[in-house]
Amino acid sequence: DLKIALATYMVTYHEGCANWVQDNVPDAILFKFMSTVEAKYPTTNAFHNYSHGIDVLYSVSRHMRMTSSDSFLSDTSQFLLLIASIAHDVGHLGVNNQYLVETNHELAVKYNDRSPLENLHCAMLFQIASSSPDLNIWVNVGKSLYQEMRKGIIAAILHTDMLKHNDMMKELTLLYQMNSESFDNLKPADVVMGHPSNAQLLMNALLHGADIGNPMKPWKLCEMYAHACLDEFFAQGDMEKAAGVPVQMLNDREKVNRPNSQVGFIEFVICPMCESLVNLFPQLDHLAEDLAVNVTKWSQLWIDEAQPSEEAAGKVKARVEKISTRCQAVCRDFRGIQEHTNLKYV
Repeated sequence: DLKIALATYMVTYHEGCANWVQDNVPDAILFKFMSTVEAKYPTTNAFHNYSHGIDVLYSVSRHMRMTSSDSFLSDTSQFLLLIASIAHDVGHLGVNNQYLVETNHELAVKYNDRSPLENLHCAMLFQIASSSPDLNIWVNVGKSLYQEMRKGIIAAILHTDMLKHNDMMKELTLLYQMNSESFDNLKPADVVMGHPSNAQLLMNALLHGADIGNPMKPWKLCEMYAHACLDEFFAQGDMEKAAGVPVQMLNDREKVNRPNSQVGFIEFVICPMCESLVNLFPQLDHLAEDLAVNVTKWSQLWIDEAQPSEEAAGKVKARVEKISTRCQAVCRDFRGIQEHTNLKYV
């Protein structure tokens, strides 16, 4: 299968950990692991499927290359982040945590209502790897390193829970404020050196940013993924109506305007995430550029579809202008700095 081969290739030949992977993870084991992960992703989910896993893996790998992550992450840290990326939604049920809690689902009961889906994804990843010797991607890893990598994977995946989003934004803002000179000069290694918790925070940010980063992609991808995600939300909304539980805000297909929902999502969730990522990694300023374009396109689609009053349209345009201004403000000319510090831009 092309997708399985692609995932295997991206992990095997990722520049920051390729030598370590090729020395320590047998090709056949990695391929079979990827194949099993693919089989555990439901094919019925409109959005949370293996294609999403591949997309997140690609985004994380690309962003690590662009930010020269080998300057601040070890080869094993980069490997664990790639594995977390491909499996971060494995076994996804096509509904969110709130639905599982509201319906007293067995996963919510098992995990005490705390990140039931993310706990499932973590558990399934390690269950796959431990289920057979020919799936054990840790076969040549010592106990101490395995425990360290397991801890890093679990932390990264658990931080994809949207309930942790606001706290992560506060942590990233504080990290940047306390180390702005290092980040502005493309020297995150200065921030990570001697502070492994900072390395984990940056890994969490890279994975979370890729996971929810559809609005920061070129328009065609942004639009495609938004509709797929909303299709899944609406399917959950139908289930909520059938179960007699409250229909969550974005899940009612009869009430939600798709373009307008994206403007709000970008304004309140994605724009702060984008600001944090580009502050920490100026090389990722293309994310802010695409976001500014996309929020403008969504707002125009809303105006075209909803035919709002002049006053309502004006209010939305004002919101969009503020978002665009924030995106523009966070972009800065880092290429001169990059030449000075001899870092690569790929």
